Amino acid sequence: MKIKIVTAAVLSLLATSTFAAPTIYGEIDASVDYLPEKNATKSNKDVWEISSNSSFIGVKGDEKLTDRLSAVYAAEWGFSADGDSSDWTQRNRYVGLKDSQLGTVKIGKHDTPLKQLSSVVDTFNNYVANKADVTGIFTGENRIDNVVVYESPAVKLLDGGFKFNALLATGESSGIKKTSGGAKVSGRGLGDAWSASVVYENPMVVAALAYDKAIPSNFLGRGMLNAAEPEIGGGSLFAAANTVRAIGRVNPIDGLALKAMYQTSEVEAVAGNDAGSENIDDAQGWLIGAEYNIPQAKNWTVKGQYSQNDTSFKDNSSDFKAKQIIAGADYAFNKQVKTYGYAGYLTLEQASKKDKQPVAGLGLEFKF
Repeated sequence: MKIKIVTAAVLSLLATSTFAAPTIYGEIDASVDYLPEKNATKSNKDVWEISSNSSFIGVKGDEKLTDRLSAVYAAEWGFSADGDSSDWTQRNRYVGLKDSQLGTVKIGKHDTPLKQLSSVVDTFNNYVANKADVTGIFTGENRIDNVVVYESPAVKLLDGGFKFNALLATGESSGIKKTSGGAKVSGRGLGDAWSASVVYENPMVVAALAYDKAIPSNFLGRGMLNAAEPEIGGGSLFAAANTVRAIGRVNPIDGLALKAMYQTSEVEAVAGNDAGSENIDDAQGWLIGAEYNIPQAKNWTVKGQYSQNDTSFKDNSSDFKAKQIIAGADYAFNKQVKTYGYAGYLTLEQASKKDKQPVAGLGLEFKF
């Protein structure tokens, strides 16, 4: 009898308790890409590829604790929409507390504040399996393990607001290394590597400045190059980077967005850097782009972008330059589903050698 009474009491308590239900969300994005091989000595060939463009699924939620304070959480997993690679790579995941007046603190794995700025200006984010966006040729596109993140509330000013974001990372006694969907920093102290940004936003303008300290990143990015035997040998170099990034977006008229980014990076000497990275002097990159949502045909958006990243070496003999131009158009069926097409060209130069890569593609994106 006592057991029945206790069981009934527990079930009654659970039935009357209220918990905020989690939200499941994500995106499936796949494209058909034409990436012809242009080889140094082997014969050239036509190549068609199906690309998975940052497809993922996530779960998130919040639980109100007081009038001001909430507990928050999220976890995301990347998967391969084309089946070419393993599913369930790690993306952002964290648990934290959010105060409506003081801001949010998160603990887990997270994009750096510097990386988050690229989504404001990168018109072709995630295209061609994430190789035709800024990730392909720029440093700074990093998700870091073992971090504490702070996100401030907006401070109102001049019809807009300022926000401050910061990330402190610990390497837990290891050198830098790549992990599932991210990277670990070097060292063991919290804040041996860090990232921070200041963002101002109003309806007309977004402007921001960010800095990474000793954040692992790829130098000498080859982007969407698809050569079995490229003219320029070698590959990218993985090293801790000190990066400054500035971005701006202006909306001068309804439907038009003008975008720009400039950044510079240097190598920070830490354990785990790839051999050869110590010879890098610096890397400087910039981007300009525009997109226009046609007023007479609101479903259509046309867009274009040029980006360039130059890496100089201390001996001046191996300076590396990556240049990319891409243009395209989107057709939005609704807020969740769009189809898109694009064409572009990548050029890589080092000393007297040059690799060239055209691309054209059609894709479909579904957000849920």
